[in-house]
Formats: sequence, C-alpha cells, structure tokens
Amino acid sequence: MEGGDSRSYWSRKSKDDTKHEIDKEGCLFPTIGKSYGSVEVIKLDQKTWMQAHRYVLFNCESDVVDYYKNEHISEIKRLHRKRCLTQHQLNRLHFENFHEWFKEQLSIALWAGPCYFARRFKAFHMNNGYRFRTKQYEEFMQTQNSGVLVVSMTESYASTTNSAPKSGNITYYGRLNDIVELNYYEKFKVVLFKCDWVDELKVEDDEPFVFAGQAQQVIFVQDPEDHEWFVPRSIKPRDIFDKGEESKNIRDLEDDNNGWVRGGVDGIEIGTD
Repeated sequence: MEGGDSRSYWSRKSKDDTKHEIDKEGCLFPTIGKSYGSVEVIKLDQKTWMQAHRYVLFNCESDVVDYYKNEHISEIKRLHRKRCLTQHQLNRLHFENFHEWFKEQLSIALWAGPCYFARRFKAFHMNNGYRFRTKQYEEFMQTQNSGVLVVSMTESYASTTNSAPKSGNITYYGRLNDIVELNYYEKFKVVLFKCDWVDELKVEDDEPFVFAGQAQQVIFVQDPEDHEWFVPRSIKPRDIFDKGEESKNIRDLEDDNNGWVRGGVDGIEIGTD
C-alpha cells in the first residue's frame, strides 16, 4: 500500500463485506454496567469531544482501525521524508492528527466520531461489582467511591530526540471527575470515565479519559499524622459498599489490620480541594 490511496483497500470491498465490518464495530463495546442516580444530557465542547473520540480510536480493539493507524503513520513518513523524524516526533504527529485524518477515510459511525450531545452520569454500577461515583457527587458523603486506578501500556522517551522508546505498564491513580456516555449515532455507545490524574504525565498527554471497563477502584487513605498525605489502597469489588442518601449504615473498611501503605506502591500527594 506504500504510496497508494489508503481508501482503495476498503473501496474494493463489497457492500456486504462493508456492512459486516460495520456490524463488527458495534460489538467492540459490550455493556459493562449501568448508571444509577440522575442522568443529564450535555453538549460536549470541541476539546472534550476530540479528547474522548481520540481515546476511543486509539484504544479500541479493531483490525480496521489498526489498519488505518498504520496507513496514517506511513503517510506522515512520506510527507516528512526529508526531515527524518524521530520516533517521538512521529508518534506525536500521529496522536495529534489521526482522528481528523481518519474521519475523511470512511463514513462509518466510528470513523466520523460521536454525536456532540452525550449523557452524563453521577454514578455507575459496573458488572464486576465496582460502584463508582464522581468526586463532586460524593463531596458530602462519608464514603468514597471516586478513586480510580488504571494500568496502561505506555511508551516513554528519555528525551524528544530519543528514537528508542521503552514500553511498559504504568499504573495511574486519579479521582473520577465525570462519567460520559458517547453516542455514535445509535450504532453503539461507549461509557468513558474522565479523571483528574495524580500522575502529571497523563495530563501532559492530554488524556483525561479511559474506558469505564478499564478502571479499578482505590480509596485514598489519609495519613493520621500528616493530613496532606494520602496513600492509594486497592480494593476488591466485594469491598465496595453503596452508601447512598437512603442508607443509614456505614460499612467500616474491614478492620484495624489494614496498613496505611500498600506494598509496592510509592506514596503520592493529591489535592484535598
């Protein structure tokens, strides 16, 4: 395909084959849970729409999307063949421009992006047992269900001129700021968590969103001596408790045998506001 039109591959496919590909995309995002509490319809601003859609494109498991990712990278190399881009520069151009380039290739829902109108939830009950709430929703509650842990395969560079990135799993901690359901024009819907990350790297990469299904739950335990210091502690779904406005009983965090520091995790600071 080098030097050719990236659209030619799919334009040669029959209508039945193309419909099959569209139907397959709808299976990419199975139902992972359901919201509870009030639901609000919002209009996404351009930046939020771009961040959310870009995350879906770069992280969904689709052979079709992967094909076009490779085509886009090849096109960037052709356009900048005289500059001899570093791997970091190539990846940055791909990350910043793929979502715009992609929607010009085919007029399928995933390609074109979601509707600008989305649904916002305050709380979400996962099929795996976790119950998440946004930090604003639980501000005056006595329990916390807004702590988020995500393990992500990430490429890191020693510098912007480095051409040999290192890949590895990095654990990100954060607070759940928003729960948004994207609607790809009724073809499929995707629930995303928008988080305030403790690790600044994810902010620099302009990635506040993750798939709801990627999130694990943590609580941030306050140091009894230094009240500005919090330590994340992973919890299992069976540890989750739903203390809504109707509930009068609060389940304690197991017993006094819990350590203040979880083994293998460095202490981190988070804002208390």
